Formats: sequence, C-alpha cells, structure tokens
Amino acid sequence: MTLDDLVHQVAQDVPEAPLMTVRDTITRMARELCTEADVWVQEGEPVVVAANTDNPEIVASSGEPLRLISLQIDGRERVQGHSFYQPTPTTIELYQRPKASMLYGRLACRPAMGDIPPDEVMERWGMAIANGARWRLLMLPQPWRDFERANYYHQQYLTDVATARQNSRLGHARGGARVKARRFI
Repeated sequence: MTLDDLVHQVAQDVPEAPLMTVRDTITRMARELCTEADVWVQEGEPVVVAANTDNPEIVASSGEPLRLISLQIDGRERVQGHSFYQPTPTTIELYQRPKASMLYGRLACRPAMGDIPPDEVMERWGMAIANGARWRLLMLPQPWRDFERANYYHQQYLTDVATARQNSRLGHARGGARVKARRFI
C-alpha cells in the first residue's frame, strides 16, 4: 500500500479535506504508530557501531532509531537491562565491552518527519495508519469536523495499536498457538 493509496482511501471518508492535509496527517500517524507499537523493526543489520570503544552509538540504516529490542553480544542474544542500557534513542551503555566493534540485533525505528515507513510496514499496518488519519482529520476545527465518526475511528486506531503492540512483543508473530484438540468420546 503506497502513500497515494492511503491518501485516496482517507479522502473518501473526509472529502472536504485538502489532499496535502490528508497526506501530512497520514505521515504523522505512520510516525506515531511506529513510535507507539514498534511496527518497524530492522533486523540482520549492524545496529550498534563502535561497540568496543568508550562511545558506542546506535544507528539505523533508514529512519530514526527508537529502541533496541535485542542485541547479539558475543554470540548470545541479550535484551535491555541484562547486558546493556539505552538512555536515549542513539546512545547505549554496555555493561561489559564486547569483542566486536559492530553489533547486530533488532532495532525499532520510526520514519523521519514527513516520511513513511517501508512498504512491508505500509502493507501490514496501512489500515491502522488510515484509521488514525481519519480520526485526526475529523477532530480538526474545520467544516468537516464530525465527533461521532472521529470517536469511531479513534477506537479503531486504538485497537490497531494494541494489536500491533502485542504482535511486536511476540516477535511479529502471525496466527495463534497451535493446540491439539482433545478426542471426542
């Protein structure tokens, strides 16, 4: 789902809103969703550089870094509080100096202001972003203001954020647990 697709979807529900306002609201809600629910996670890339020095730094290949979910330190996966502490989005304090200068791991990111996340995030969470944009647009003090519909879309957005947050905590899992059914006697 592209940004233009989302703009046209949202514009159908708020036809009086200017397209640039719709576009700006969508990019704002994409950034907010990534911030709130960790829907954009970069994996398989170095996320900490200069790890074996006094000033290690967190880097993202695209977007802005938010929080480290896990790190591979000396061959073991570590989470925050066990081997490292992240005081700000771009700084990290390692409890022990690792051997490698670059550390790989899972890093939650968000798009820069005015940008959108990658296509895979837009495909999976585009409707959540659209619901948030509809909510924000319908709350603006403009002729198209509609509190009842805004409340509906706000509830939809909050549900989407909760679902996204739960999926990110489960490692972006899809589907539920598989359980063998009991035999019927």
